Amino acid sequence: MTAEYPQTRHNLGSKFRYAVFECMVRCRLVVFARFVLFFVVLYYTLLPQIRRRCAAYLAHRFPDAGPLQNIINAYRLYWTFGNILLDRMVAGISGRFLLHATAPYAHHCLSEAGKNPQGCIILSAHVGAWQIGLAGLDQFDSPVNIVQMKTPDDPDKHYFERGRGKPFHIIDASDPVGSLIEASAALKRGEIVCLMGDRLPANTPTHHCVKTPFLGGEICLPLSAYALASSTGADLLMLFTVREKGFVTVWHVEHLDVPRGLSHRQPDAFRPYAVRFARAMEAVVKYYPYQFFNFYDMWV
Repeated sequence: MTAEYPQTRHNLGSKFRYAVFECMVRCRLVVFARFVLFFVVLYYTLLPQIRRRCAAYLAHRFPDAGPLQNIINAYRLYWTFGNILLDRMVAGISGRFLLHATAPYAHHCLSEAGKNPQGCIILSAHVGAWQIGLAGLDQFDSPVNIVQMKTPDDPDKHYFERGRGKPFHIIDASDPVGSLIEASAALKRGEIVCLMGDRLPANTPTHHCVKTPFLGGEICLPLSAYALASSTGADLLMLFTVREKGFVTVWHVEHLDVPRGLSHRQPDAFRPYAVRFARAMEAVVKYYPYQFFNFYDMWV
């Protein structure tokens, strides 16, 4: 049995609520918007069905927490998430955001990877400020493709979808096979492909995923990024960005040297790279426990 990301998800904020926050941001009332956000997050946190979305993660990250502490942890998690979404809105509307690199050799790793004629895969996760972290991909001269699952009625937008920064091409992840073919073609053109390595789409074949240790249990991770790197010869970089003290930090960059010719039908061949990815996620949430945003039970 594998834990899969639910394909049908419901946004907590309606189009009207997003429009209210957007209006406040456009009127330069960001401080007031955060004040309103405090009560919005508090309201949702007090709903048991909303707290259940993050219960599995909090149970693994804070195994000794009592009922009251669990509510506080849930609030802090949703509060951080709300602020990151608001930061993304501010960045998209104003074009202003602070992106720092504290990871050793972050700029060097990214610039060198961008020179590979076989393209570059940026592998990240729903951890930290990944939405604004995408802005760091502006530095590449090559076109940037983002593989993502985005429902038509999603009221939120990436910063680049608001006309700010470099326009990125979206590859629809709702068709797993088609998205991999499109991503492979982009890499063969020497382009950049950014995808998430922490969510397993529904109906994923067992040979397309692998179990890895994570926070005292096991999770299933997709192998698509490692298989793409092996089949195309593209560079593969893990990239994690976090939110701290009002700015976004490139916290971890690591190159994964995946050899050519590995078969996607032999998951164990990719296991070492998936394990390194899981360990990197675990390191992030060790220091930033309220910046893990998979709101479902991903443990098997």
